[in-house]
Amino acid sequence: MRRLKLKFILCCSMAVLPAVAHAQSAPTAEQGTPDPAVDAKSAGTSELTPGSIGDIIVTAQRRSERLQDVTVAVTAVGPLMAEKLGLRGIVDIAAVTPGASFQAASGGFFQPYIRGIGQLFVNPGLESPVAVYEDGAYLSRMLGITELLDNIDIGSIQVLRGPQGTLFGRNATGGVVLVNSADPTSKFEGKVRAEYGRFDRRTLEGVINVPLTNDLSMRVTGRYKHEDGFVKNVEFGGKTGGGRNYGVRAKLRWQPEGADIILGFQYQNTLQALDIGILSQDAPTCYACTIFGVTGTTNGYYEQRKNPQPPVKSNYYGATLKMVFDLESHELTSLSTYRRQRATGNTDSDFTPVDLFNFTIPSAGGESYAQDLQIASHSDGRFNYITGVSYLKDRGFYDISFTGLAYAAPVATFGEFPRFINIARTQSYSGFVEGYFDVTDQIKLTAGGRYTYDKRKFHGITRDSFAALFGAPGFEFRQKKSLEAFTPRFVIAWDNGPTNIYYSYTRGFKAGGFAGPSIFEGPPVGSEKIGSHEIGLKQSSMGGRLRFNLAAFYFKNKSLQTQSVDQTSGGVVTQNAGALENYGLEMDTQYQPLDGLNIGVTAAWQHARYKPFRNASVVCFDPTGTLNPSAPGATIYGCAEDLTGRAPPNAPDFTASFNAGYDFAIGSWSANLSGLAQYRSSIDFFPGAGGPLRYDRDNGRMLVNVSGYVSPAGDNLRIGFYVNNLFDKKYPTFRQTSQPYSLSYEPGRPVTYGARVQYSF
Repeated sequence: MRRLKLKFILCCSMAVLPAVAHAQSAPTAEQGTPDPAVDAKSAGTSELTPGSIGDIIVTAQRRSERLQDVTVAVTAVGPLMAEKLGLRGIVDIAAVTPGASFQAASGGFFQPYIRGIGQLFVNPGLESPVAVYEDGAYLSRMLGITELLDNIDIGSIQVLRGPQGTLFGRNATGGVVLVNSADPTSKFEGKVRAEYGRFDRRTLEGVINVPLTNDLSMRVTGRYKHEDGFVKNVEFGGKTGGGRNYGVRAKLRWQPEGADIILGFQYQNTLQALDIGILSQDAPTCYACTIFGVTGTTNGYYEQRKNPQPPVKSNYYGATLKMVFDLESHELTSLSTYRRQRATGNTDSDFTPVDLFNFTIPSAGGESYAQDLQIASHSDGRFNYITGVSYLKDRGFYDISFTGLAYAAPVATFGEFPRFINIARTQSYSGFVEGYFDVTDQIKLTAGGRYTYDKRKFHGITRDSFAALFGAPGFEFRQKKSLEAFTPRFVIAWDNGPTNIYYSYTRGFKAGGFAGPSIFEGPPVGSEKIGSHEIGLKQSSMGGRLRFNLAAFYFKNKSLQTQSVDQTSGGVVTQNAGALENYGLEMDTQYQPLDGLNIGVTAAWQHARYKPFRNASVVCFDPTGTLNPSAPGATIYGCAEDLTGRAPPNAPDFTASFNAGYDFAIGSWSANLSGLAQYRSSIDFFPGAGGPLRYDRDNGRMLVNVSGYVSPAGDNLRIGFYVNNLFDKKYPTFRQTSQPYSLSYEPGRPVTYGARVQYSF
């Protein structure tokens, strides 16, 4: 702990030192003021201007508002802040979001957690309790979307903490992540950006915005990225953890009088070697080591000896039509979205050089269509409201095979490895209304609610090749379930301008259903239901140079959906805990002590505990290897444990971050130097840290990044650098006790560094 504190102090000193050395320098030309031509609804910026921090426009309540006026705990990141702090991916945003933990691990799944609520694997039949929206489109699947959500020409990223059951509806018990790309503007502009760094990281990005007529404009963005891996295979050679992806996004914006219409298309192609898992121990916890006498461990933290697997492939298509009409005293918004994804993947489950137990996904993905209509009033009176209806149609599927020599017997008879398919269909209907009444000029009441009705259907197909392992022919099963919920919200706020104090009560629910992947028909998973109390303070002072936000919350999430790994029964076991209780404090502040110097601090403390969770599915250790009939000889096997009073996965008791950036002049050139440090206390990756072995745990850690750039007069050209994980901290992004196979971990990236060049016009 003392070493962590020393590193944190050192990082803070490194970030602030340039400010002291250049305190008398003139401010630079660029300060990140949003372009007034950009629609405020997509601005969402958190840019800092000389003499004040400036207003941040967010859409956390489905309308454009100043961040300090919003009665929700929300973090907003704009393009300039993301660039200066090196927040290049959606995972990085958690570094400046109190109470949030984002990971990209275990075969490419995006794993967002907010206030201790999240989900490791989002498979057909159930969705994440942290709802993710990309350009207004709800994303049902979390596999392989981290590249899609990278900060390429972003307009804003907003993270709403706590349940958002009224305005955003189902599957938002933990919170909501809103990722909005930049919209076309009336200005001809563009930029080209290139980057080269360690592990042969090569990135080329381009943006061009073209006004076609007085009311018609177009914006096109493209990117290509390639990176070698950082985990070396000492048995077969080569590296994993890298890959390449490319994508393009195009938006056409028409702004006739009284309307704003945006039509967008996008495509993303990804090829990544994500099988970076490393065996932690040989026998007796390694199944393949025990029964075949092989070994898979190495002496290096970034080394593996497993059988190489093909990379994960993903294709993603999207289309969005957003139409906003000004009806004088009202605004009508229609949002139509379509998303389609296809992916393949492979995982070596035994983690040894012998091709024994593999988990292969020949095809996975799905498609979804959503239609939203909403009407918002904007009268000058004391009462306003917003109301709307939503429809979602989603089809997700998983095609799974157990491959490797241990499962090869059915191939001779059926021509394929053991295989099963899951198909999940969802139709969701909802309607909401929320009203805002100004009791006085400073006191406002908010009340509203949403009714949601879901229809779920689940189709399981177990092929003859898989059923042959059980001595029976293939079979199919079908299940269906209907769900409904009412999720109200109430807020009372006192806002005198500089100070905004509010209390809110919000209910939310995460839809239940049928958890895939599943070989056999099983009972449905129940819906989560959460009731949350929050008291917030938002304060602006010192002439606009200081912004301080504080939130205190308490909630109880009943029937929390939890997951554990059981690869002999399909991979993942999902069950409902009795409840999760959590209370805590969150703080974030931004301070501009002098022109050009910007400082940000976040901190969060929480006490998240199961209340109760008496029959939790975990993994136990049996040195005799006699307690797992489905895998004779395996020493780790599925069992149950009472986890009442223990913390859920990815719910650290304490997190904190510090960032500082300084804009200064070097002659006629401008320059910036920024630093970001983030600390997180220990976490469990699975309920109960996986089981009595308590392997699935990560100790407290701190990571430090630094970056900067210089720019000649005019600020069109920027030449910069970055260093991530400055102190080369060795840490896992994921650890799991996977019955019956092994204990394994996925390492985080070592120190990485590189150079960037950007030209804007």
